[in-house]
Amino acid sequence: MKNRRVIPLLISAAATAAALWAYGTQPRLAVRGQAAVPIADGKTLDFSSGKPVIRDGAADKAALDAAVREIDEASKDVTFPADSGKKK
Repeated sequence: MKNRRVIPLLISAAATAAALWAYGTQPRLAVRGQAAVPIADGKTLDFSSGKPVIRDGAADKAALDAAVREIDEASKDVTFPADSGKKK
């Protein structure tokens, strides 16, 4: 009778240990030894070289401003209806 209880307990313990091991060995935020890059307003990130490079040139600022104007123009007429609180 005791063996019938021990076997499922051992299987459960092994599955739990495997899950914890898999979670513990996952890679973290820094990929391949690269450090995280802070986000800064008005600057662009260039990934064309395969690594993140922060750019702050006049051409980058002009492209960023043009993109913001384009987004603002495209979304100026977008509205969202008020939620009436009723489920449909």
